[in-house]
Amino acid sequence: MTARTATRPPRPPATGGAARRTGPRLLLLPLWALLAACQEVLPTAERDDLVRAGVAIEVTLPATDFVDRVRVYGGYGRTSELGGGFIAHRFGAGTGPDGTDDAGLEAATLLRFGRYPAVVTVPDTAGTSRPDSSLTFLSGRIIARFDTIGSVRAGPVAVQAHALTEPWDAVSATWDNAVDTLLQTVPWSSPGGGAVEYLGEFVWDPAEGDSLAILIDSARVAAWADSSDTSRGVRLTTRVPGVRLQLRSSVMWLETIPSLNPDTLIQVLAGTESTTFIYSPLPTPPRDGMRVGGAPAWRSVLDLDVPGTLNGPPALCAELQCPVAITEDHVSYAALRLTTHAERAAFAPSDTISMDLRMVTVPEILPKSPLGPSLAGLAGVVLAPEWFAPPAGEIVEVPVTTLVRDLLRGETLDGEPVTGTVALLSAFEPLSIEYVSFRGLGAGTGRGAPELRLILNFARGS
Repeated sequence: MTARTATRPPRPPATGGAARRTGPRLLLLPLWALLAACQEVLPTAERDDLVRAGVAIEVTLPATDFVDRVRVYGGYGRTSELGGGFIAHRFGAGTGPDGTDDAGLEAATLLRFGRYPAVVTVPDTAGTSRPDSSLTFLSGRIIARFDTIGSVRAGPVAVQAHALTEPWDAVSATWDNAVDTLLQTVPWSSPGGGAVEYLGEFVWDPAEGDSLAILIDSARVAAWADSSDTSRGVRLTTRVPGVRLQLRSSVMWLETIPSLNPDTLIQVLAGTESTTFIYSPLPTPPRDGMRVGGAPAWRSVLDLDVPGTLNGPPALCAELQCPVAITEDHVSYAALRLTTHAERAAFAPSDTISMDLRMVTVPEILPKSPLGPSLAGLAGVVLAPEWFAPPAGEIVEVPVTTLVRDLLRGETLDGEPVTGTVALLSAFEPLSIEYVSFRGLGAGTGRGAPELRLILNFARGS
């Protein structure tokens, strides 16, 4: 797995940020009882009814006050786990966000089909249905279904099909290697699938549907009948620049002549044994910042140290004598505020991505530490793709009320141990080649670095 670490400089005393005061509101008590049962409510405005009666203060802590370190790890899962694939040629080519030339994304989908049906029930010449195990397979048709929303293209796209000729591992194959496991690495004779044999070019027109039919002749159908041949398979690519197609599924229909009724042609289904995709170049860890998603997937790990006392802001000290001790009972709402960052167009999200937040239970064994339950709710934090389009810079709030209360308490409500190390990751991992990025500690205070928003409530006289 790849990783990069960013560590903050020594932290000054926490002084907080913007503050707001409210007077007594006795009618808020029933609402507070409701909020206690639903702690991860995400406010969308400056609302007084988020807090109990008393002194309500909103504090925004800069990263230097609560983040010790940020680390980014990659390599979780494999592309073969997606069950689909991508096809791309020079997608996103041009000038990257950092001003350097970007050659764009190259991607190909590899398909391998399973055993052919051994027995088929067919009507004989008398019209009686009987099992027939003597079948003559003729031609075949691969039906590839594309995601019309996740695919980026302009009009019809020509897709090329090639037969693979070199042994390859459907689980671990990459752009450079036909086999890429811990015990064995076997490179392709040439990157992208090695030596291949041309099968034909076929045009997918999204206006006519989401499916593309790829015709396979009888010789190739016969060659692929040998299920022990680990070189069998088909590679789908395109030569159209600026295109990225997302393949959802594929099947192969075989045309066969049954011996019981040789005057009849029937179609039988050969199941898909494996689908994976290979692509180049692989993204490298960010120099600074956070990354979530992709395939293999990226995770961003933050070491949090939430202060137990505050020496500001002035509005807090005007109401209560500073320094003010903070306990879990004072936290009405807490949220991690992240600033979106534009990434390479080749990996930019084209659809919403759901992000999760989980506690790293054993930080000492990262990147393979087990994670605790989700802290972001059932749906996670839903991220819109337009938030990451240049120039980006949108603020995303990740509710962490339960986490902050547990850290201040020193344990969960159930008495379980807690750590200040949390992971941001895709809610489903891996989900897509696309990933999202946020600015890191190097962004500096007030320029996009992470912030912690706290709404604190103090009873009168506390």
